[in-house]
Amino acid sequence: MSTDLVKTYILNRSSEDIKLSLIVGGIEQTAASLITLGEELISKDYPGDLHQKIIGQNNNLHKKVLNIVTVITDTAPNHNDTDLYVLLEGGFVTKGYKMQEEVQPGASAVYTVEITFYQF
Repeated sequence: MSTDLVKTYILNRSSEDIKLSLIVGGIEQTAASLITLGEELISKDYPGDLHQKIIGQNNNLHKKVLNIVTVITDTAPNHNDTDLYVLLEGGFVTKGYKMQEEVQPGASAVYTVEITFYQF
């Protein structure tokens, strides 16, 4: 699998919140994430999992771009697997994306995500 993701997320025509979750997979992996929406900083150096962070509403995200950079470091003694699950809720449908990378012992993987919001 890849550590780069570029997707479009379809919005609905409501004022419902769009929620972002990041789940760091691989037992005993550590992570830090930088999250931006356009020029706006959502979170810097966010540690570990992120659960249902509201990033905006359907009716104000059209054509905005969400960028996420997550660095996951292998700290597990039993394996060298890293993975990241990105979940978006509140739009037209709930969408989840899984990325994974095997690294050398103690090394890090850099995951980059670019999601463009679009409303028909």
